[in-house]
Amino acid sequence: MDEVLEMLDKTAKRIQKTLDESKEKASKQTTAYEKILQSKEASEEQKIRALIGKTLELNRLERLSSQLSLLYALQIFAFKVKVLEITVSNISNQLVQSGVLKKNAELGNVKKNIDALRILVEAQYESLKEIRENQNKNLSYIY
Repeated sequence: MDEVLEMLDKTAKRIQKTLDESKEKASKQTTAYEKILQSKEASEEQKIRALIGKTLELNRLERLSSQLSLLYALQIFAFKVKVLEITVSNISNQLVQSGVLKKNAELGNVKKNIDALRILVEAQYESLKEIRENQNKNLSYIY
Protein backbone atom coordinates (compact mmCIF):
# COMPACT_ATOMS: atom_id res chain seq x y z
CA MET A 1 0.00 0.00 0.00
CA ASP A 2 2.93 2.33 0.68
CA GLU A 3 4.12 1.82 -2.89
CA VAL A 4 0.69 2.66 -4.25
CA LEU A 5 0.51 5.81 -2.12
CA GLU A 6 3.98 6.83 -3.28
CA MET A 7 3.16 6.18 -6.95
CA LEU A 8 -0.12 8.11 -6.63
CA ASP A 9 1.71 11.03 -5.03
CA LYS A 10 4.36 11.14 -7.76
CA THR A 11 1.74 10.88 -10.49
CA ALA A 12 -0.42 13.58 -8.91
CA LYS A 13 2.57 15.93 -8.62
CA ARG A 14 3.53 15.30 -12.24
CA ILE A 15 0.00 15.91 -13.51
CA GLN A 16 -0.30 19.03 -11.31
CA LYS A 17 2.91 20.37 -12.84
CA THR A 18 1.68 19.56 -16.35
CA LEU A 19 -1.65 21.22 -15.60
CA ASP A 20 0.03 24.37 -14.28
CA GLU A 21 2.25 24.57 -17.35
CA SER A 22 -0.69 23.90 -19.63
CA LYS A 23 -2.75 26.64 -17.98
CA GLU A 24 -0.07 29.21 -18.76
CA LYS A 25 0.28 27.99 -22.33
CA ALA A 26 -3.48 27.79 -22.84
CA SER A 27 -3.97 31.28 -21.47
CA LYS A 28 -1.55 32.71 -24.01
CA GLN A 29 -2.98 30.69 -26.88
CA THR A 30 -6.57 31.43 -25.90
CA THR A 31 -5.79 35.14 -25.98
CA ALA A 32 -4.30 34.75 -29.44
CA TYR A 33 -7.32 32.73 -30.60
CA GLU A 34 -9.68 35.38 -29.21
CA LYS A 35 -7.84 38.09 -31.15
CA ILE A 36 -8.26 36.09 -34.34
CA LEU A 37 -11.94 35.45 -33.63
CA GLN A 38 -12.59 39.16 -33.02
CA SER A 39 -10.43 40.34 -35.91
CA LYS A 40 -12.27 41.77 -38.88
CA GLU A 41 -9.34 41.01 -41.18
CA ALA A 42 -9.30 37.26 -40.37
CA SER A 43 -10.87 34.91 -42.89
CA GLU A 44 -13.63 32.50 -41.96
CA GLU A 45 -11.13 29.64 -42.24
CA GLN A 46 -8.79 31.34 -39.78
CA LYS A 47 -11.67 31.97 -37.39
CA ILE A 48 -12.77 28.35 -37.57
CA ARG A 49 -9.22 27.16 -36.95
CA ALA A 50 -8.93 29.54 -34.00
CA LEU A 51 -12.23 28.31 -32.55
CA ILE A 52 -11.18 24.68 -32.92
CA GLY A 53 -7.77 25.41 -31.42
CA LYS A 54 -9.32 27.21 -28.47
CA THR A 55 -11.77 24.35 -27.90
CA LEU A 56 -8.98 21.76 -28.04
CA GLU A 57 -6.89 23.71 -25.50
CA LEU A 58 -9.81 24.05 -23.12
CA ASN A 59 -10.68 20.37 -23.49
CA ARG A 60 -7.09 19.42 -22.78
CA LEU A 61 -7.10 21.49 -19.59
CA GLU A 62 -10.40 19.96 -18.53
CA ARG A 63 -9.06 16.45 -19.12
CA LEU A 64 -5.93 17.12 -17.06
CA SER A 65 -7.99 18.67 -14.29
CA SER A 66 -10.31 15.66 -14.23
CA GLN A 67 -7.37 13.26 -14.06
CA LEU A 68 -5.91 15.23 -11.19
CA SER A 69 -9.21 15.22 -9.31
CA LEU A 70 -9.49 11.46 -9.75
CA LEU A 71 -5.94 10.97 -8.52
CA TYR A 72 -6.57 13.08 -5.44
CA ALA A 73 -9.73 11.12 -4.65
CA LEU A 74 -7.85 7.88 -5.15
CA GLN A 75 -5.05 9.11 -2.86
CA ILE A 76 -7.56 9.93 -0.13
CA PHE A 77 -9.21 6.55 -0.53
CA ALA A 78 -5.87 4.70 -0.47
CA PHE A 79 -4.74 6.61 2.62
CA LYS A 80 -7.99 5.76 4.43
CA VAL A 81 -7.55 2.10 3.51
CA LYS A 82 -4.03 2.18 4.93
CA VAL A 83 -5.24 3.80 8.16
CA LEU A 84 -7.97 1.18 8.46
CA GLU A 85 -5.47 -1.57 7.82
CA ILE A 86 -3.16 -0.30 10.57
CA THR A 87 -6.05 0.24 12.98
CA VAL A 88 -7.42 -3.24 12.46
CA SER A 89 -3.96 -4.70 12.90
CA ASN A 90 -3.52 -2.83 16.20
CA ILE A 91 -6.95 -3.90 17.44
CA SER A 92 -6.22 -7.47 16.44
CA ASN A 93 -2.94 -7.43 18.38
CA GLN A 94 -4.68 -6.02 21.45
CA LEU A 95 -7.37 -8.68 21.29
CA VAL A 96 -4.82 -11.46 21.04
CA GLN A 97 -2.93 -10.03 24.00
CA SER A 98 -6.09 -9.70 26.08
CA GLY A 99 -7.21 -13.24 25.24
CA VAL A 100 -10.32 -12.30 23.33
CA LEU A 101 -9.89 -14.69 20.42
CA LYS A 102 -13.52 -14.86 19.35
CA LYS A 103 -13.49 -11.29 18.13
CA ASN A 104 -10.24 -11.95 16.30
CA ALA A 105 -12.08 -14.04 13.71
CA GLU A 106 -14.45 -11.14 12.99
CA LEU A 107 -11.55 -8.75 12.61
CA GLY A 108 -9.95 -11.23 10.23
CA ASN A 109 -13.01 -10.85 8.01
CA VAL A 110 -12.73 -7.07 8.20
CA LYS A 111 -9.05 -7.32 7.31
CA LYS A 112 -9.93 -9.45 4.28
CA ASN A 113 -12.33 -6.73 3.17
CA ILE A 114 -9.61 -4.13 3.63
CA ASP A 115 -7.24 -6.29 1.59
CA ALA A 116 -9.90 -6.43 -1.13
CA LEU A 117 -10.17 -2.62 -0.98
CA ARG A 118 -6.40 -2.33 -1.29
CA ILE A 119 -6.47 -4.55 -4.38
CA LEU A 120 -9.27 -2.38 -5.76
CA VAL A 121 -7.22 0.79 -5.21
CA GLU A 122 -4.21 -0.76 -6.93
CA ALA A 123 -6.37 -1.90 -9.84
CA GLN A 124 -7.95 1.56 -10.10
CA TYR A 125 -4.51 3.15 -10.19
CA GLU A 126 -3.39 0.80 -12.96
CA SER A 127 -6.56 1.60 -14.92
CA LEU A 128 -5.96 5.34 -14.58
CA LYS A 129 -2.37 4.87 -15.68
CA GLU A 130 -3.49 2.87 -18.71
CA ILE A 131 -6.17 5.42 -19.61
CA ARG A 132 -3.62 8.23 -19.38
CA GLU A 133 -1.19 6.36 -21.62
CA ASN A 134 -3.92 5.61 -24.15
CA GLN A 135 -5.08 9.23 -24.15
CA ASN A 136 -1.54 10.42 -24.73
CA LYS A 137 -1.18 8.01 -27.66
CA ASN A 138 -4.58 8.88 -29.12
CA LEU A 139 -4.19 12.64 -28.74
CA SER A 140 -0.54 12.96 -29.71
CA TYR A 141 -1.44 14.28 -33.14
CA ILE A 142 -3.06 17.37 -31.55
CA TYR A 143 0.19 18.62 -30.09
